[in-house]
Amino acid sequence: MNNLPKVSVIIPVYNVEEYIAECLQSVMQQTYSGEIECILVDDCGSDNSIAIAEQLIADYKGYISFHILHHEHNRGLSAARNTGTDSATGNYIYYLDSDDYIPDDCISTLTAPLKERDYDIVLGDLKMFGKPRNIIFLPQEEGAIIGNEAIFGRFYAPRMIYVMACNKLVKLSWIREHNLTFLEGQLHEDELWTYKCCCAIQSLYVSRNITYYYRIHENSITAEYSHQLKRRLDSCYDTIDYVLTHPANVEKSLFDQCAVYYFGVYLRNVFDENFDYWQNYRELRKRFDYHPYRLLFARQLSTLEVKRQLHFFLPPRLGYWYLKLKRLRNQLLYK
Repeated sequence: MNNLPKVSVIIPVYNVEEYIAECLQSVMQQTYSGEIECILVDDCGSDNSIAIAEQLIADYKGYISFHILHHEHNRGLSAARNTGTDSATGNYIYYLDSDDYIPDDCISTLTAPLKERDYDIVLGDLKMFGKPRNIIFLPQEEGAIIGNEAIFGRFYAPRMIYVMACNKLVKLSWIREHNLTFLEGQLHEDELWTYKCCCAIQSLYVSRNITYYYRIHENSITAEYSHQLKRRLDSCYDTIDYVLTHPANVEKSLFDQCAVYYFGVYLRNVFDENFDYWQNYRELRKRFDYHPYRLLFARQLSTLEVKRQLHFFLPPRLGYWYLKLKRLRNQLLYK
């Protein structure tokens, strides 16, 4: 691209009064010399998040244009991102969660590769803070990856790139061409959205620079809904149903790795917080025992994901007590 692309930063806002100022100020401090618009989507929270944002925007004297869109009622993160995307006018969009923030050179860093090629997605590395965890988000080396199957493999076999939607600079015309919207009402919406992207993507650039700071805290969306078992299960099955009925146009073994990945994600998301009672655990097992990729998943017992879910391949009562003891051990270790 000869000219610097216009970037639309999309920020869903819902009950984040403690963090929204830090998030917005990080956008205001961007060093990018191209055009930036920042779209905040008010998802009808019950605190002062929007009032704080309005005051910050009123006091701002910089070149970035800010817009606040209002939902009539709470519709969730997926709907808020879709609303922002529909209203965006940039060449590229960038999803930023309102409890996170970005470094001053985030947009400059991610747009730099676009001087040579018009990539579908450019992404950077990210740093987690707020709770100690040892997670490698981006083991993929820096550089361009061209071709759908090559990119698909980096996401799923092996997992070299994270699936979260944030911290990805995404070409807006490409999103609209392939109808890459988020499924409203779903938990773990990034999983399905990323799969849709991976089925359509032809060019990707990976930067190893830190361009995102990801906050872990007790009030995250994941923590808030961890008790809503049925909703979590339904979200899992929405995703796997889509994956199995819309297989990617890649080699079968590569697609199988993708399906196995999603099966592992479901086991982790559903069982980690919802097995406290034997009756509950038994009901979960009934829903997962006949998953179409269960046997393929079981054959890969050398992978870390399967080792974490070893309980699922034990007899139900033994698996239940294995998880109980594992949780007790973790509580003792991390006191």
